[in-house]
Amino acid sequence: MLRQIGEYYHQGEKDDTSRVWMTCWHHGGRILASCGDDKAVRVWSLVGDPDSKPSLECRTTIDDSHTRAVRSVAFSNDGKFLVSSSFDASVIIYQQEEGEFTEINKLEGHESEVKSAVFSKSDEFLATCSRDKSVWFWQQDEDEDFSVSSILQPHTQDVKQVIWHPNEDLLVSCSYDSSIRFYRYDGEDWVTQQKIDGCHVGTVWSASFDSEGNRLVTVGEDHVIQLFVRENVESKTADQDTWKSVARYEVEKTRWPLYSVAWNPTNGIIATAGGDSKIRLFKISSSTDSPIIEHLGVVGTHDLEVNHVAWNPKFPNLLSSASDDGTIKLWDLQI
Repeated sequence: MLRQIGEYYHQGEKDDTSRVWMTCWHHGGRILASCGDDKAVRVWSLVGDPDSKPSLECRTTIDDSHTRAVRSVAFSNDGKFLVSSSFDASVIIYQQEEGEFTEINKLEGHESEVKSAVFSKSDEFLATCSRDKSVWFWQQDEDEDFSVSSILQPHTQDVKQVIWHPNEDLLVSCSYDSSIRFYRYDGEDWVTQQKIDGCHVGTVWSASFDSEGNRLVTVGEDHVIQLFVRENVESKTADQDTWKSVARYEVEKTRWPLYSVAWNPTNGIIATAGGDSKIRLFKISSSTDSPIIEHLGVVGTHDLEVNHVAWNPKFPNLLSSASDDGTIKLWDLQI
């Protein structure tokens, strides 16, 4: 179902195999950002017809902003900004002008490695999380500067990832403490709306919403993919919504964690990245009463652990993956 159509070294040279932590697509679908252990952020252009065999060309390298590995990258929804988070405990915001990205803001305050930084749907808020067990909310003002809005420490261990709801100012965090947390703005501060402990056996590495935001999948150290659904969907008071687990699938032929999960907003296919170097695809059955997670199979591999997968938001057949083997791979989904 996945056909590899490209392989690119994050550092540019085949002999430079420094770990690639993450890739992220620009919302226009034609730009990809990558980051890794080499302390650099690279921005790539998608060249060619996305429906045939497109390729990536490196257009910019940002290697003078962070002093340690860059753990995550994300674009703002309006496409104007790029944010990176690093093991040096900083978060840096870059502004795009005429195809170039210029550092405009450095956000500091976390006590240790910042694992994830993402813009909300409205771009008004930026969320960050860290090994220091905290989740920070930053708010953008009229001058496009970010200041701290709220600081929460709902987890008892390292926070691995934060993700925003696709349509609302609702945030989810995943942690080494085996739990996920949901957060909502109450008009004055960000508050924890729901805690789900024991979500996985061991670390919860990643989560992803479906296109409507009423379903959520998580993956973890226990090589399980789990499905949560939103209750009280018809309620007019979204702050009273709760989430519950309705299905799970354990990948039995591996002992390695699942590190990343991405839900394709167009066709509903779910991709996961694993510590066993494999990319797997899943889908959810159409039954709403008792949904089933169906494993479609192992569809792609790297030479070492796969850290991240990401669907292209405009060209839903394109998937990018990032690996410890130093490469970024492009895949074409063939249904």
